[in-house]
Amino acid sequence: MKTLISTENSVLFPEAEQDLTSKSALLSQVPVEDAWLANFLSGNTRANYRRTVCQFLETMNIQTPAQLYAVEKSHIIAYREYLLRPVEKGGRGLSRTTVAAKLSTLSSLYKALADERLCAVNPVSAVKRPKTGNSGLGSGKTPGLDRTNVRAMLDAPDVETLQGLRDRAILHVFWYTGARCTEPTLLKVRDVRIDRGYPTLEFTVKGGKTNTVAIHTECQLAIQTYLDMAGHGHDPKSWLFKAIKRGNNTGYALSRVQFYRLFKKYAQKVGLPTDICPHSARTTFITEAYEAGVSGEAIQRTVGHASITTTEGYNHTAKKHRESASLAVRY
Repeated sequence: MKTLISTENSVLFPEAEQDLTSKSALLSQVPVEDAWLANFLSGNTRANYRRTVCQFLETMNIQTPAQLYAVEKSHIIAYREYLLRPVEKGGRGLSRTTVAAKLSTLSSLYKALADERLCAVNPVSAVKRPKTGNSGLGSGKTPGLDRTNVRAMLDAPDVETLQGLRDRAILHVFWYTGARCTEPTLLKVRDVRIDRGYPTLEFTVKGGKTNTVAIHTECQLAIQTYLDMAGHGHDPKSWLFKAIKRGNNTGYALSRVQFYRLFKKYAQKVGLPTDICPHSARTTFITEAYEAGVSGEAIQRTVGHASITTTEGYNHTAKKHRESASLAVRY
């Protein structure tokens, strides 16, 4: 196995071809692989974890399950350094947060392998993860927006068309709930309801759990206006946001990719930077809620964070910006 890795070279395995399909087939030969992935309820999580492991197999030029089991701590360290190394020096140039997440995935797999005694120990457990600073608490590098730019996006769709009304409703859901990109794609008409006088949306969140969120009346109005024109508001089993072709509903749900592209389209339309994405709405929503005096616990419940630490990470970043010494300096 030691011949598979070299810490001397700027590129670990130049002979390895980029063939993640074959590596996916290799991973399927590992006895615990299905059980390991099945432990994660989210389909997106399973896909991301499988892709991460396949990239590891490809980079390390691992050809057989036996080679996977033989990985040692030194191999993981070299892989970590390769991921962090700048592209111009033969590495991947990934962020510390991304590398830490990849190592976490590998550690999860190797723990499962060690539990089944397919390998002696988890070689990732003793490897130090890159320090992520505050970004590791959930703030990441996703930029937020000020209220003026948010309003520009909300008002960008053409409300004279069915597609424009749908898009406006989708944007309102993102900006007024801080939902993850996948969550609005799973909404059905029955998930829009009135509960004790409050308009609510019932999201399906990470882990297959449900999270009922009371929404702003402006968001409710945008959704209801769209449903009134779309004509499927009477069908509780219907997807809330449907694909539209030639001005009419197709009956099919929009995919996560379509939601992502839709958001990016309107960000571009109003002249926002190219790095603005659906997670920008989540970042902005959490920051604005903190600024409005909402408690961290209430924000945590609304956005569906498993840990309050993740929620507080966003506020920590905003607070750090507000308290920057540079803002007080005058020349």
